[in-house]
Amino acid sequence: MHVFMVECNPNGIAGIANALDLGHEVTLVTADPDFYLTVSPLAKDAFAHERCHVLKSDTAFSLDALEEIVRNVHAERPVHGVMTYSEYHTVHAAHVARVLGLPGMSVEGALNARHKHRTRLTLQGSGVRQPEFVHVKSEADVEAAIREIGFPCVVKPSDGTASLHVLHLKDETDLAGYLETLSGVTDYGRGVVRIPDVLIEEFVPGEIVSVEACVLQGGDVVNLGITDRVMSGFPYFLEMGLTFFDDHPLRDELYALNSVVLKELGIDFGFVHVEYILGPDGPVLCEVNGRLTGGIVPSLMKITSGGVDPYLEVIRQALGETPRLPVPGEVIATGRWFGSPVAGTVTNLDFSRLDGLPGFHEAQGYRKRGASITRLATSNFDWLGHLIFTGANRDEAAERAERALDLITLEVAVDVAR
Repeated sequence: MHVFMVECNPNGIAGIANALDLGHEVTLVTADPDFYLTVSPLAKDAFAHERCHVLKSDTAFSLDALEEIVRNVHAERPVHGVMTYSEYHTVHAAHVARVLGLPGMSVEGALNARHKHRTRLTLQGSGVRQPEFVHVKSEADVEAAIREIGFPCVVKPSDGTASLHVLHLKDETDLAGYLETLSGVTDYGRGVVRIPDVLIEEFVPGEIVSVEACVLQGGDVVNLGITDRVMSGFPYFLEMGLTFFDDHPLRDELYALNSVVLKELGIDFGFVHVEYILGPDGPVLCEVNGRLTGGIVPSLMKITSGGVDPYLEVIRQALGETPRLPVPGEVIATGRWFGSPVAGTVTNLDFSRLDGLPGFHEAQGYRKRGASITRLATSNFDWLGHLIFTGANRDEAAERAERALDLITLEVAVDVAR
């Protein structure tokens, strides 16, 4: 069968590889094929496969241009499923699926998840607890909105992802710096144009968790498990670690709330990732992502579910099949990311001291020797790599992973002139 993929993400290249292994044909539309060749060790072989077609298009972020592309592809080689792993392109995938009459999330539901201001506005009056917020349509209005919400607050672009340009503001100095930075952001790369909408929200203290779910054809919501978060300190919101499991003390409340959120937003198909803040008065909705969770969480899901690969199940569901569901089992998997305390050039990254440690499953670096790197500071794009450990429970797995971070050898050449 023929899968039409609208962009991807670095780890999602594994889904392309899996689909090819099963005999499927894949067409990937992307503004920047070299991006994947740089960040994924699987991309070179996948892109060279005879059944993988990589179409470079600088205009595919335009729905009209993308529609013309997919109609031409479909006329030449009929498309049987449409999907994406990319947060930036969930609306695009929903639109293309509708154009071809194939399984997919409703465009309205995809828009309600993709744009954070639409999530907030749609859920007003639904009974779902959300932070107090103000939606503005230009950064020129951010300052006045912050006066309404007050410090401390959280400010975020409505169409961002990976915690990029999400900031905790405590005072006027933070605000001035943020506005200066945001004014220079017009796109997110790979042809993705930023919309001007911004959300200003009250700061709600509490642990951040996410519920991973799958909405089956017909709209039935299946809550799969909960992912906890290890976060960096303010003012940024970097994720530095997580665990996928299901025995959280608020599981039943979170699952019930999540089902309400998805139905109210019109999210009627596909894997979904929804984040909550466990505030003083109970769970508060943080944001909704209308696609499979990113980063290393799909790998954790595959490990603890006994081999059910979420990347492949996204494709199977797009092709009209009933997906197998990766629910946590007896072995729990956790991951930790790491970065550099300074900018420079990677001269050595070595994981050899992790071999043989109890629960060690995987370690991976994202930058080769000689690559220029930034300091771990502002967003998840600053990560240099990750490691994954397993344990009999969340605490054991997390303890093993935390200890292992000290055994990674990272050497960086610093340009003192910079």
